[in-house]
Amino acid sequence: MAHADRILCISAHAADFCVRAGGTLARYAASGADVRVVVLSPGARGESNEFWKARQGRTTEEEVAEVRRTEARKAAEILGVEVVFYDYRDQPLTFDYERLMRLVREIRSFRPRVIITHPAREPYNPDHTAAYQATMDAAYYAGLAGVEPDLPVLAPMQIFACEPTQPLTEMTGFVPEYFIDITDVMDTKMRATAEFRAQPYHVERYRTRSQQRGTQAAYVAGDPAIKFAEAFQRLTPWTGRLFP
Repeated sequence: MAHADRILCISAHAADFCVRAGGTLARYAASGADVRVVVLSPGARGESNEFWKARQGRTTEEEVAEVRRTEARKAAEILGVEVVFYDYRDQPLTFDYERLMRLVREIRSFRPRVIITHPAREPYNPDHTAAYQATMDAAYYAGLAGVEPDLPVLAPMQIFACEPTQPLTEMTGFVPEYFIDITDVMDTKMRATAEFRAQPYHVERYRTRSQQRGTQAAYVAGDPAIKFAEAFQRLTPWTGRLFP
């Protein structure tokens, strides 16, 4: 991976980037790549049930949002990545013209080679579907000279979907086509994941998920040294003179 590589992760909520792609992001960051995470919403409403229950409703949406931002900042620091907060409300996460153009400008300014976001179908969390659609729309508009014309256009980027909330292909259509070996950065991912104390179940859930994907990756690669992996699905076609 070249030092000049640029990876953008568009995460619906505060924890999504870490639990679904944290090992991959940490690996790129450690290689010298520029890695930026856009957190569209802190997830104060629907992603923080344990926090609301612990406070027995005696809190505010903004207080919860600040807790989630703090967790995400600490996780991003552990992973070695930059994090940007858009602070939209969640459940539902919605996009109008201004929000979409903000994402276009983000992509145009950062100029990533690869974008990571959510899958197209997320019946278990509609916010993820909204994040996917906004990402795909913004990536398309980023290539049009007449859209936000003060910034230079971009050639088509490679876009990948991370894990859905539940890895049920029959429900989500998610097909794991790419496995990234995160065995040597798994401890980093887990330390970062542990920062999301408003969602304590993430630690065991995504340790297990990474181990399951690692078993699959080890099999398809014929490499028993792979113990943990993250799975992705390509959302954009690839063109070349030979297979990648």
